[in-house]
Amino acid sequence: MINADNLRNKLQESGLIVNEVEVKPHIGDHVFDFLVSVDLDGRELVLLVDEKERPHLVQLRLAAEQIRKYAGPDQVPVIMAHFLGPNRRALLREVGVSYFDLAGNMYLRAPGTFIDRVQDRNPFGYDRQSLNPFSDKASIVLRLLLDEPHRSWRVRELAKVGGINPGWVSRVTDSLVRRGLVDFDHANGITLVRGEEIIKEWSYLYDWRRNRFYYYYCHAYDVHEVLERVAGLTLENDRLCALGFHAGAYLVAPFALFNQIHILVDGNSFDTVRPEIERQMQLKSAREGANLVLVRPHYKRSALFGARKIKKWWVASDIQLYLDLHRYPLRGEEQAQQLLEKLIHPRLKHTGRQL
Repeated sequence: MINADNLRNKLQESGLIVNEVEVKPHIGDHVFDFLVSVDLDGRELVLLVDEKERPHLVQLRLAAEQIRKYAGPDQVPVIMAHFLGPNRRALLREVGVSYFDLAGNMYLRAPGTFIDRVQDRNPFGYDRQSLNPFSDKASIVLRLLLDEPHRSWRVRELAKVGGINPGWVSRVTDSLVRRGLVDFDHANGITLVRGEEIIKEWSYLYDWRRNRFYYYYCHAYDVHEVLERVAGLTLENDRLCALGFHAGAYLVAPFALFNQIHILVDGNSFDTVRPEIERQMQLKSAREGANLVLVRPHYKRSALFGARKIKKWWVASDIQLYLDLHRYPLRGEEQAQQLLEKLIHPRLKHTGRQL
């Protein structure tokens, strides 16, 4: 926690002229941590400051959406924290709330005022509070919860269905409870309460570029003929690969045009499956003009979890399709939004405490 004197000093170190600091002011129906009057080139600006020591993304979004209604010509709601990493700074910019942290990051925007300073190094060096539920193995728990969002789960049920250790499930659940994304008690088990927020936070953290891509040319008239040739693959285990990105989305919620077929290949089997696909489809390695891409997923264990057969093809789960397309440059965002609106949101409707 920071006191008024430390706050004044930090703001002055950032180049602001501080006139006055008021502690715990009431503004409308909200109690801010500080009200700070600063001088900017002879103009008085009032910073309405809420302190969030080490906020998770969900907590940060809730706080930002709560205070942004107080924005005015000379009153600027601000989130203050020990350290705000790039994902948290991006979130606050997106919702239109100013911020600063004790490491030196500052974003202050008001009519006639714009300050933007970046300090990516975290000088405090504290450990992460808990296990990251969005990591590869841990995300199996999320995938199960999102696939059956109205179900209450026991730890051992999740462990059995997901093929993971019950102790690991407990650690993931604890992290999700801390983030306010699930409820857990011994009577009712594990219940999803903020499915939409899981999707939002996960998509902020996920980067499709961490997959590895192998580009090929498959002799075919168009991508539909390539799809037919994919359907004709005979592998030792059909579930070792699934259509992803635009081709996968085309089979569940078609929207955007595309000219490449992406096949996600099981991470543990990639080195044996890849040459077999190359042989059967007579592929030629080609970066330019590639119409087929084999993908070694960054999520080595969980990328194909929840894949299902649609018509003649195995297709990645809606969640995996959304994650990979969310920031994909070739109309990926539009296709991801289609998945969200047509398939994911309806499934989460009336689940727990949605925003």
